Amino acid sequence: MPHFSNTGTTSGLRSGYHRDHHLTINRLHSEKVRLLYDNLWQPVLSSVLAGALLVAAMWPVVTSWILLTWLALLVVVSLARLALASYFRRLPALQQRRRRWLYRFSAGAIAAGCVWGAGGVVLFTGENHGQVAALSIVLAGIAAGGVTTLSAVWWVALGFVLPIILPLLVQFLLLGSTLAILIGTMLCLFLGLIITTSRRLSRIIHDNIALRVSMSAREAQLQESENRYRSIFQNSPLGVLHFDEHGQVTDCNHKLLRILQVNRAQLLGYRMLDRAADARVAKAVRDALAKGTGYYEGTFYLPRASAGTPLRAFFNGVHSAGNEIIGGVAIVEDFTERKRAEAIIYRQAFYDALTDLPNRRLLIERLASLCDEHEAEKRGGLLMFLDLDHFKLINDTLGHAAGDSLLIQVARRLESCLAEGDLAARLSGDEFVLLALFDKCSDEALEISAETYMHKVQLALSPTYWLENRGIKVTPSMGYTCFTASVCEHEEVLKQADIAMYRAKTQGRARLCRFEPWMRDEML
Repeated sequence: MPHFSNTGTTSGLRSGYHRDHHLTINRLHSEKVRLLYDNLWQPVLSSVLAGALLVAAMWPVVTSWILLTWLALLVVVSLARLALASYFRRLPALQQRRRRWLYRFSAGAIAAGCVWGAGGVVLFTGENHGQVAALSIVLAGIAAGGVTTLSAVWWVALGFVLPIILPLLVQFLLLGSTLAILIGTMLCLFLGLIITTSRRLSRIIHDNIALRVSMSAREAQLQESENRYRSIFQNSPLGVLHFDEHGQVTDCNHKLLRILQVNRAQLLGYRMLDRAADARVAKAVRDALAKGTGYYEGTFYLPRASAGTPLRAFFNGVHSAGNEIIGGVAIVEDFTERKRAEAIIYRQAFYDALTDLPNRRLLIERLASLCDEHEAEKRGGLLMFLDLDHFKLINDTLGHAAGDSLLIQVARRLESCLAEGDLAARLSGDEFVLLALFDKCSDEALEISAETYMHKVQLALSPTYWLENRGIKVTPSMGYTCFTASVCEHEEVLKQADIAMYRAKTQGRARLCRFEPWMRDEML
């Protein structure tokens, strides 16, 4: 299967090459044809003028009607060629590329050469050396001029020159005199020189046109590439900015302006390597300029900006023709929605939806980290379990809405008791947990701090709760235990507080119990 795939790929490359090559050949052909028509006006008019002067020079020695007939024929052919050129220039470019226009032009050029060649026969008078010299000079000049204007297509130049020179050459050879043969030999050399020159000119013109076509094609490809990049640059769903070798922003797209909520004037010229700039962004820019790539992720603040933008950016260096990094491009992705989504997911994973308190998962992680911390100075802690008395009765009599309202009020009162670093969580139903920390870790100091703290919690929870527009007294059963951070086991601390809370329940509710080791044995 890979063999057929490779064959198909190679075939596609070949067909693409042949297609491009064919297009190049056609364009070269059309450029040469256009050059022939564009260069036609001056040589045709000059040839008519030269023909008129030649008629004037030959008037004394050649019959007038022959001269006038020949001149009229030259004028008719010249006008036909000019009319053809005028019609060609008015055609659309697509029609000008058809090969018929080259054949029509060559027919006109050959016809003109034959007219001049006929002139070399009918106007040739061997006994009048001055007129023969004039005729030879004019025909040689016309031939030389034709070479310079018709060599874009070599065989067209030959089709024009050969009918002019060969009849004249034959006339000199037929005279048989030494001078005539000498002139004929010189004409042979002149013809050879003209053919060689025409061939060389044809190659030069071909190379120049090919170079121009190639440059035009490359410019078109470059423009197409630039247009494609600009389209991607302006319509990209990501922010894009350009910066130079000094880290200065030189260009950016509209998406980046929307991400940063700034206008173009504020961003263009901003130096990302200045001391006042973000140090992490500066590092990413330096990495791109030195290593080729750089990366930044965080909340980006522009100078004098009141708010930052969560984003990440990929910095890439741009190389010159000499493979030196002369600047770079950064692709910027807005992380605002992602951060918002991450915050929502985090809240859903670690917080209770009703009370907005931390849930069991966050409580256990926090307690486990406290028990695993290794600080020089150990800290004391308190963990309290709370269960509302007769909560089911409130749900059954007043409804679940009233029950939810009670849970929210309890949560807010527990939060009012928290100091910095403390935590209140809802485990499930009407069960709450409170985690408090103290700088003191001796048993006596910890006991005093815990009793003071629990008294504060009791006072906060004791006032009347307003449910369904009525005041209702709700009592909690609370159990707590004290522990020392870094030397505790979080599962054991949780069990102790839970046992103390159930001890409070069994004592008649509305109680506060501190865990004692004998409570475990009694429960078992």
